[in-house]
Formats: sequence, structure tokens, C-alpha cells
Amino acid sequence: MLRAPAGGPEARAAPLPRTDESKEPLVRTGLRAFLDLDRFDVIAVVVLVLLSFALRFASPIFPDFLSGTGGVGADGVGHPYNAAECTAVPIGPGYKDVTRCGYVFDEIYFPVDASKDLAQPAESYFDPEPPLAKILMTPPIAWWGFDTWTWRASTVFFGSLLVGVVYLIARRLRRDRFFAVAAGLLMSFDGLAFVEARTGVIDIIAIFFVALFYYVFLLHWQARTRRQWRRTLYVAAAAGGLAFGAKLTMLAPLVVAGALIVLRLLVPQLLMLVPWLRRIAGPRSAETLLWRRAAGGLGPLHYVAALVVMGCVFTATYSRYLTITHPDVYFFTACDPASSGLVGKPITITPPVIHSGSLTLPNPGQAIYNVYEINKASLQYHSKECHSHPYSSRWYTWPVMEHPVLFYYDAGTPPTSAVSSITDMGNPAVWWLGILALLFCVWQMTRGPNLWRVCVAGLGLGSFVVMLVTFAAAQRWHAPTDFHTSYTAAQFIAKFNQQPSSQYEIAAVSPGPLFDVGFAGMILFAGAAALSAVVSRTFVPAFIVLGYVAAWMMWVPGNEDRVLFFYHALGMLIFTVLALAYALTALRRITFPTRRFTVSLAPLAYAGVAVVLAAFVFFYPVWTAAPLSNADHQMRVWVDTW
Repeated sequence: MLRAPAGGPEARAAPLPRTDESKEPLVRTGLRAFLDLDRFDVIAVVVLVLLSFALRFASPIFPDFLSGTGGVGADGVGHPYNAAECTAVPIGPGYKDVTRCGYVFDEIYFPVDASKDLAQPAESYFDPEPPLAKILMTPPIAWWGFDTWTWRASTVFFGSLLVGVVYLIARRLRRDRFFAVAAGLLMSFDGLAFVEARTGVIDIIAIFFVALFYYVFLLHWQARTRRQWRRTLYVAAAAGGLAFGAKLTMLAPLVVAGALIVLRLLVPQLLMLVPWLRRIAGPRSAETLLWRRAAGGLGPLHYVAALVVMGCVFTATYSRYLTITHPDVYFFTACDPASSGLVGKPITITPPVIHSGSLTLPNPGQAIYNVYEINKASLQYHSKECHSHPYSSRWYTWPVMEHPVLFYYDAGTPPTSAVSSITDMGNPAVWWLGILALLFCVWQMTRGPNLWRVCVAGLGLGSFVVMLVTFAAAQRWHAPTDFHTSYTAAQFIAKFNQQPSSQYEIAAVSPGPLFDVGFAGMILFAGAAALSAVVSRTFVPAFIVLGYVAAWMMWVPGNEDRVLFFYHALGMLIFTVLALAYALTALRRITFPTRRFTVSLAPLAYAGVAVVLAAFVFFYPVWTAAPLSNADHQMRVWVDTW
């Protein structure tokens, strides 16, 4: 007999019914009861975070006992891989420019910007990303100086906390500890999350706040009293503001939350106006009724107020940035492929203050306007940027990790010539099995009439195929003429000559109106997932599919104009691990009765987690620059890193 997993958070909460005629679920009041975390959960979160922190901080770890020397060696996260990669930064004795070395990939930008925030007086810089992640890099730098250890310390910290938050998200989705532990382990042992948490870049910090927003949003989704409803709403708004302050990847979670909330508020009207929805709708949920009752008549106004709070928190993240006069905030109007930069002109952003006699007072109105101008310039940069990059990748390659970013490469020196490299390739056991798991989630979320299942699945698959074919065709006819990258022209031309038809050297494309039709179809598919989550009591798989599609599709329009990189798929990773953990949990519950005994597929579920761990060990050297022979290194290059 096959047993399918429970559907959504309504099933997860499993409250005991009242004995009166209302049959409403018991409302769990008090913070401890509402969070529903017991001792095991607290211990599991702490263990997962500490395990992740130890792996990220101590790596690369070398088992010296295998070579007969005994013990275990560890270079640690602060190892200066590019010892000759140096630049002057405004930090050090007297906050004067000093030269520091050991940068990896985009560490040449973000830690340096963090040091400029620390300088006294602070130095101006223009970064098209919001400032919060750089500010969060500053405490270790201020306490212990500017070096490879300190500018990576914050990403190790937030990258480790991300694992714990993923556990909490899974625990909130389902009352199943295997599901939560599996999700945490899958996130901990994924290569993309591992490398990003060991590098001084901003993406892992932004995704931590995105995950935190999702967790608090799920608390809000399951609120039963007015106090729970309002407090979780405004805490979620604050978390969203912090996520926006780290990077604009918060746009996808905001769309997900907005779609689910609007549909939930409109469920009664939808069922009345569209009768066929009752064919896919599950039994009427008492928990949804409690949620609507907790929202009350002023619920929509509270959502407007929450958006204001989110905007205020986002603006507050610019507090330090706005204390600096910025003469270099550029408004780019075009991108010239024949030049080494964008075409535009700078404007000057001055600190938002009012001078009244001898007093200097803050000017909130000007502060808001300054933030608007800075973000307007940032969005113009992203829309006009047209240069190529040898490590860029297209949106449709991300699920299979076709072209990850090569952060570091050293071919070594004779006589050993040991190869060392760092690539942000994900764990194939997570990403590739995750595709199958996501398809399983689509199957689960469309339970109901066969017509509904076929239409939704066909819409998603057909829309993706249309987008893929039209985008690939547009690429094929685009002439790669731009050779100006962050590398020297000679290096880029050498790579281009090795692979002259490479799609990775192409920046802007114009896929045409048929592509737009496919993209609109994907939006409708995401809408069907949101509808399934709200009305059909298949919240968990529908939420996973919706979150994955939103985190993926938000980058697609931008990829028509500029290059993107595999690390932009970090938001997809959250839902990839949730999907795989969900599928393994379903596998664990399947049993086959025979004449003498019952066969359980639970060992296969545990084997799935073991395969992820084994893959982590196997690919560990190419995530940590552990020295390998050329043959051993090539054996681990499963995807194109050039």
C-alpha cells in the first residue's frame, strides 16, 4: 500500500478538535506554543549550524594521517589563495591606504567597499547593490583588521545560520523531523552554498535574510490569533526590508507572499465566481477561517502599513552610506561594446541634513530622495550593462549547473604541478536529483481532476520549452564582439579562440515576442501553483514549486540585457533542497505489503541523504582549492567551468 505525504501546514499543525459544535482547532497561544519547537528542534538547529560553521571556517581540511604524517591539517577560510592579487584599501593604522592581498573573484569589490565605510572620514564609492551586506562585513574588520580572515568572517557566520533557518522553514512546513533534518543537511552540504559562505561576497548574506523572511512569513500564514497575525506580519516586513537592504533578490519572496496572501483573502469570492475551482478545492479549512478572522476588517490596511515598514527598514540600511558625499553616482545611458565601461555621467549625492544656525539636523525627505536616486542609478546600471564575461551563464542552465563560476585556479608549479581550484558548482546529488523532486512536487500539488493536472503540468513544461527554444535561437544569431571583461583582453581572446561559439561570451539578446508568450505562460504556471497552495490543501509542494519558479524567473528578463552568473540561483537552492527533502520524506513513508512481511523504502530515503554527503566529500577539493593531481582534478570537473 502506498502512503503519500501529508499536504500542507494545516495537516502539519494537527490540532485537536474542540468538543463543542464549532469544531474549530485549538489555538496555540504564547510564543513557545506558537513556534512549536521542542528540545530536539533546538538541539538540531544548533548542531546543524555549528557543523556548518566548522566546515566553512576550517576548510580546506587535509587528512594528513592518510599520508603517514598523522593528524589533520586545516588552512582555514582565511587562506590567501591569490597571494599576488593586491589592492590599496582605506583601512589600517590611521585609516590610511594600505595594500592587502589574497582576493578571490568579487572580493576585490565588496570587502573594499566595507573598508571604505569604516574609514574616517568614510570614502565614497558607487555600488549598484544595496549597502547592508557590506555593512555587516565591517564588524570583524573593525575588530581584527583587514585581511582574508576578517572579510570572510561575516559570510561564514550568515552562511552557517542559513542552514538553521532552512531547518526551521522545513519544520514549519511539515511536522516531520526527517524532512527538516534532511533539508538542513542538504543545504549544509551543497557546493554553491558552501563556496559562497567562504567568500567575501554579498549573496549568501542576502539569501539568509530571504530565508528568514520566508520563515516568518510561514509563521504569519499559520497565525491563529490577532496578536500572532499582526506581530508576525510586521516582523516579516522588517526581515523583508533587511533582505532588500542586502540585495534586491527579495523581490521574488515578496511576489510569492503577495500572491498567496491575496488569493487567501479572496478564496470565498473565487469559489463563488469560479465554481469549477471547487473540484480541486479540499475540505474547508478551519485554520484558514481563523486566519481570516485574525486579520479582521483592517487586514488590508495592515498589509499596506507592513509595506511602509519594509520600505523604512530598507531606507534605514543606507544610514551609513548617506553620511558620505558621493560625487560618483553614475546614471548610465548606454553601453558601448567598444569601450571598457558604460556611457553616462555622474551626479553628486550629498548627506541629507538641514543647517539651522549652528545646528545640523537630519532631513528625512532628502534621505528618502537620495535613496531613490541611488537605486534609480543602480537599476539603470543593471539595465544598460552589456559586457560579456567568460564565467557568465544563462538562466536556463542553472538547474543543471552547466556553467558555474570559477572563483580561483592554480595549475601549480613543477615538479608536482598540483592543481587547485574553487568553483561554485553545486552538489550534483542535490541539484540533479532536485529536478526530479521538483517534478514530483508538481505532481503532488496538482492532485485532483486529471484535466487540472494535465493542464497545469503542460502549461509549465510547454512555457519553458518555448522560452528555451526562442532564447537559444536568439543567442545563435548574436555576434559575440565584446572582449572587454574584468580580465585582460589577451586572456579573454585566448578563451574565446578556444571556444569561439561559446554562448557564455554573449551579453545581450532579443528573443522576440514568442519568448514573451512563454514567459507569460510561466507566470500563469506560478499562479496555478499559488492557487493550489491556497485552495487544494497541497500547500507544501505548491509552496516549493512557487518559490522555485519565482526565484528563477525573476532573473530571466535581466538576462536578455546583461550577463548573469550561477550564484544568482542561490534563491532557487532553498526550494531545491526543500523539494528533495520532501521527495525523500515521501519515499520514506512508502511500504509494500507482502505475504510474510512489509517492505519499506525508508532505506532509500536515508541512502539519498548519504549520496549527497558522499558527493560532498568527492567534490570537496574543487570547492576548497585542495591540491590535486591533474587527473584527479579532471575527474571532478563534471560541468563546464571555462
